Amino acid sequence: MNDIPYSKLTLSLLVIVGWALIGISLRWLGLLKPSWDKALLRCVVWFLYPCLILQNVMKNSTLESNPSLLFTILLCGFFAIATGQIVARIAASQISFMSSRERNTFVFTTGIFNYGYFAFPVANALFGPETFGILLVFVAGVELGIWSIGILFLTAGSEKLEWKRMVNPPMIAVALALALNWSGYAEHIPQGTDRLIDHAASLAIPIGLILIGATLGDNLRGLNLQKHYRVVLTACTLRQLVLPLGFIAAAARLPIMPELKAVLVIEAAMPCGIFPIVIAKHYGGSTNTALQIILGSTFLSVLTIPLWVVVGVDIVNLKDMLNSH
Repeated sequence: MNDIPYSKLTLSLLVIVGWALIGISLRWLGLLKPSWDKALLRCVVWFLYPCLILQNVMKNSTLESNPSLLFTILLCGFFAIATGQIVARIAASQISFMSSRERNTFVFTTGIFNYGYFAFPVANALFGPETFGILLVFVAGVELGIWSIGILFLTAGSEKLEWKRMVNPPMIAVALALALNWSGYAEHIPQGTDRLIDHAASLAIPIGLILIGATLGDNLRGLNLQKHYRVVLTACTLRQLVLPLGFIAAAARLPIMPELKAVLVIEAAMPCGIFPIVIAKHYGGSTNTALQIILGSTFLSVLTIPLWVVVGVDIVNLKDMLNSH
């Protein structure tokens, strides 16, 4: 039985913090201009992130041996978001907000965990490529949840859902990778193309985290946790205490594959996602409310990520799955 590799866990956290700090520094030094963000984000979303998905899903032996697992993985991702939104909405009824706009943004932001760029380094370091591939399919279910039930809570049913947003490059990459996996054609991809995918995939996480750091750097001066302490405290309590307990309990009790249990443990440890601030702005939500919650939760996660990973691995009995290499 393997013990939890604390050095790998610490290193994965340092990778997250390090790349984000580079993003903050580049922004403050004027070396990464805000006008470049859109092009870099498009590069990540349309090319680098899809390559990361192809790299880890198209040759994933777990998915290849049991294609019927796809529905279960997607459903878990969807319900992870739905549960967060519902719990946050119940909690919101106990807080006084200045407007429904602020309340809806609180629910939307608190209910979404940082399912991607924070989770990726931790999952890959602790559990290896098989679990990482399952995580990427799980993320597709998360995206379905965000763009459906998430938007319903954000807009309180006042706007039509933009279903076309669910057909995006990462979702297409998941579908293509699964097709290559199940058809067996993934083994026949030309070596040059395979190398290109690998090199592009290796850039997805660093550039994504740098952009996250730059976004945080833009908004740090607007941080006023004292003024919004009750909202931030409630959000952090839900996102980093109540919901992790629920995720870990689900991982321990549900009759699902071990790799998916590991994914639930990793996601249980994650803080609030950062992308909701962009979505909230697009749908007329309160970006200031989203900002306070995201920054408070992100800062606290330096302590809570290792705590919940250790607790989750122990309770769900995942030590045998830990990456020993």
